Amino acid sequence: MMQTTHRPHEKLFLSPTEIAQELAISSTTVLRMIHAGELPAIRISERIYRIPVASFEMFKAGTLRVADLAPMRRAKGRARLGLGEPLPKARSNLLARAR
Repeated sequence: MMQTTHRPHEKLFLSPTEIAQELAISSTTVLRMIHAGELPAIRISERIYRIPVASFEMFKAGTLRVADLAPMRRAKGRARLGLGEPLPKARSNLLARAR
């Protein structure tokens, strides 16, 4: 198996798929490692994560200390537009046309 070394000037972040290819594991396993706190990652959106190259290199070398990682928590929900505003009243003539 060929090991790839990432240079800092090439890429700053890797996708879970790239990590999986390099470790010869599935991307699902990489996501499990992220959720378990074994591998630090930045959550870009609900389903997209990026792993800093420096952290991945430390993980491979066995020098990554899990206690130093910031805890992951769920992002706050999006603001719901119109929440709490009264809905417009239905017009009876619109309902009659729809029938």
